[in-house]
Amino acid sequence: MRTLITSLTMILALSLASVSHSYAADGGKKNKTSPQLYEQEGDGSVSGKVKLVREVQEETEVFLEGGKGGPFVLPVNFPNRAGALKILAKSQKPGGPSVTISIDEQQRIKSIEESGDSSKKP
Repeated sequence: MRTLITSLTMILALSLASVSHSYAADGGKKNKTSPQLYEQEGDGSVSGKVKLVREVQEETEVFLEGGKGGPFVLPVNFPNRAGALKILAKSQKPGGPSVTISIDEQQRIKSIEESGDSSKKP
């Protein structure tokens, strides 16, 4: 019986020592799971040709070619909304220019601008 207790004590001591050693090797940091397991869109911008523009419940959804995320939402109160829709429609046409869309963390459009030459030749 005494041998069993001694063996269990040794196993417990070794396991505690290995845990404390791994804690010290990490610089005292806890080994947490990252909350950012999925791709984070966040604030940023995307560029490409417009594939689809559609109206949904008073807002406009924008999709880009090549599966570059989306839908990106053009809010109703977007400044110069008519101008932005013209830029999107121009990009959607064959040979139209690419656009650069600045978005927030909820993929709401903050700004739209043409980015580059169209593929048409003069």
